[in-house]
Amino acid sequence: MTIKMIATDIDGTFITNDHDFNHMHFKHVLDQLEQRHVRFVIASGNQLKHLTDMFADYDNIAFLAENGGLVSLNDQVIFADTVSATDLNQALTMIRTDPVLTGGMVILSGRHGAYVERDTNAELMEQANYFYSGLQLCDRLTDVHDDMFKMDLVWLDDQAGQRAEYLNQHLPKTLAATASGFGGLDIIPAHINKQVGLHALEEYWHISPADVMAFGDNDNDIAMLAHAGHSYAMANVSIKVQHSAKAVTEWTNNDDGVLRTIDMVLGLAN
Repeated sequence: MTIKMIATDIDGTFITNDHDFNHMHFKHVLDQLEQRHVRFVIASGNQLKHLTDMFADYDNIAFLAENGGLVSLNDQVIFADTVSATDLNQALTMIRTDPVLTGGMVILSGRHGAYVERDTNAELMEQANYFYSGLQLCDRLTDVHDDMFKMDLVWLDDQAGQRAEYLNQHLPKTLAATASGFGGLDIIPAHINKQVGLHALEEYWHISPADVMAFGDNDNDIAMLAHAGHSYAMANVSIKVQHSAKAVTEWTNNDDGVLRTIDMVLGLAN
């Protein structure tokens, strides 16, 4: 088996449910991957700044952020694509006026920052402050001027999947909604997903999809899992996500599932 690149989702996949991971194990795996010239990629729906802060202690990591809308390597942007201003305003209007979508938090994730309205529910705001570094408060999201990679919608229930289906029936065809975990969903350009971001890195490094290993747990990982030659859905995820991957891990995200699978498949020394 030839593996030249490994890409992993973060929440529900690489890190535990309490937002941590085994730092010593990760450093050990990274060192051995570097010796074997295997690239390592964090592939997440999260904001780039949040991801680079989370992994600030580690070198030689590429970041596929914003569900594939922004790809960065060594502080250099490899690929970027944003939501059009027309689509953004149409989606914001729908979210604010459609009773099916009320009661949630809306965050805009842009090139220069992330933005949320200052009257947002306090519990949701606390959750947002974990996922976004330097979150900026504003009176109205429609007044913000920035290039936006996505709209992040979060509620305090578990109906994000159903709301994503509803949005995909009513949004412009140039936009797509996908469940991202923790009661949230992302609205991104319809032509953007983690596979697109991964393909940008494959071209940059001249790597075939057949030589890529990928890990994920949610709907926004499906395109990446279907694309990679060696893909793993995490244990205890939905059947839909499992069917998109080539295999299912023996361990969950709370049991070092990604790192233990890499050890096992690549035969890394402990």
